[in-house]
Amino acid sequence: MFVSVIIPCYNGEAFVGQTIGSLFEQTRQADEIIVVDDGSTDRSPVIAQRFGAPVRVLSKKNEGAQIARNFGAEHAKGDALMFLDADDVLGPKALEALVAHLERHPDGVVACPWFRLDKIGDRWVRRPPSCPRLEKWQNYLGGWITGWYHPPCSVLWSRTAYEKAGGWDPAVTVNQDGDHMMRALVNGSELHITDRGSAYYRRLPVEQKTATLSGAQYTRKGRESQIFVLQKIAAMLKERGMLDEYRRSLTMALAQFRLLCKEDFPDLSDRCTDLIRQYGEPGPVRAFRSADRLFRVAARRGRKRVRRYLKHAASAWQRKDDTQIKNLSGPGNRKSNSEYPQKTDDRIGAEVTYGWAAYKKTMPVKGGV
Repeated sequence: MFVSVIIPCYNGEAFVGQTIGSLFEQTRQADEIIVVDDGSTDRSPVIAQRFGAPVRVLSKKNEGAQIARNFGAEHAKGDALMFLDADDVLGPKALEALVAHLERHPDGVVACPWFRLDKIGDRWVRRPPSCPRLEKWQNYLGGWITGWYHPPCSVLWSRTAYEKAGGWDPAVTVNQDGDHMMRALVNGSELHITDRGSAYYRRLPVEQKTATLSGAQYTRKGRESQIFVLQKIAAMLKERGMLDEYRRSLTMALAQFRLLCKEDFPDLSDRCTDLIRQYGEPGPVRAFRSADRLFRVAARRGRKRVRRYLKHAASAWQRKDDTQIKNLSGPGNRKSNSEYPQKTDDRIGAEVTYGWAAYKKTMPVKGGV
């Protein structure tokens, strides 16, 4: 299997070195790495070129990430494609795990576990994924509609599945990866998820978000794009006779955007209402589900109160027993808490430095750019 990794890059000098470096540290190397310089005005292309083979830098005028990805895919030789943003990072066994899984599903799409990269002080640390969970009643497409997802850095595409999706849509400005994946799933490609490997999706600090797609989602143009994607997927599902299976997920997603747009963009909120009528669940079904959901919430809260009461009562009895034992046995017979260290997950909160060592090897010894 020939693996091509495509990295669209626009003014990414702060992180692109680590991104490419993490590919050089893989236990299973990429066969080619294509950095598409999307009209950068910083040192991004120079940094990429320092790595040498198998990195290729293709330059074009600035037209947006989705067009840059399509451009890279057109020039890629691989029958397996990965799309990394210029600030993503891969754990050292990510490609090995993904390639092994794709070899078992050669016409599909595969994904590995992913984490957030958050900046804490001066360090970029590993944090849990921050997306809604996949509900028990949802398949992968239904989950993607309501906001569950895997970012592109954790996904490896077969060329067959990529072409079946139709490439990246230049008309989509926000939720580009969601649109791409959902079109693939609607068109019959299968997603398979492995529990091996790790990918890291960087979340920029708040002060930097306004200049990125993360900040664009809150603008009118961003909301229009998000609603447009849902409308497009709903229309595709209807055309293929699959709509009934996904009405519930579409209703949930559109109702969320209706609420988000209510204050700032009331016309978009009204559009969501119209789309719910067209593609969502019938009114009586929605009312029943709403009542059922309220009942379940109330029941869950009641169970939590009972558990808190029982826990408090048990703790009170335990404190009483401990006091009695202490009085009988003396203070020297009780072990300190330090002898029973808490189990911690050392993956979450740890600094992620993959790629920096490989990047530093490309730095000039003296002077240079």
